[in-house]
Amino acid sequence: MHPLAYEYLKKVMEAKKIVGPDESCEYYPCHFPGHDCTWCFCPFYPCEDEETGGDWVKRKDGGLIWDCSDCYWIHRADVAEAIMVEFMAYGIESVEDIETRSEEVKKVFFILKEKYPPKK
Repeated sequence: MHPLAYEYLKKVMEAKKIVGPDESCEYYPCHFPGHDCTWCFCPFYPCEDEETGGDWVKRKDGGLIWDCSDCYWIHRADVAEAIMVEFMAYGIESVEDIETRSEEVKKVFFILKEKYPPKK
């Protein structure tokens, strides 16, 4: 996990609360006006699920990288809240849990994607 993602997710997981729109952020809105910024750094990255709006893009060196700039799913308020609730239900309470319990994190992703389908 990228160090910036680690530090951000650490704060989110320690606070255990939803951020909502963060209009003080210099990049806001990076997805859509009013989006929830709780999961600015996605705990599911790379989900590799194109239904969310993400896609593989070619890098300058010819390799591929997962681009989630068109993902709106995780930034919906209902989904952001549901992720926190589901993580707590699974005992995923820290960024270390996100890193080390990848199978449970994936399970949460699939449960919530089914319950809150991405909108096209």
